[in-house]
Amino acid sequence: MVEGTWPGSMVLIEFPDLTEARAWYASPAYQEILRLRTDHIEGDVLLIEGVGPQYNPRERAAKLRAEAGQASRRPC
Repeated sequence: MVEGTWPGSMVLIEFPDLTEARAWYASPAYQEILRLRTDHIEGDVLLIEGVGPQYNPRERAAKLRAEAGQASRRPC
């Protein structure tokens, strides 16, 4: 760990997109075996959208900084 704490394990499953990830999670096949995980393992499930090949972290960071600056200048 470089920052924070980590419980020590992770399972990462890649899907073509978030819609297919949600469909997998809601599928009868997964729902049928879901208790195998929830009854024996404590943990969280996150479905997150990834980034494409055109993603530019510098542009994203600049946009977030600009938005944060605008929010701090708004009157309360």
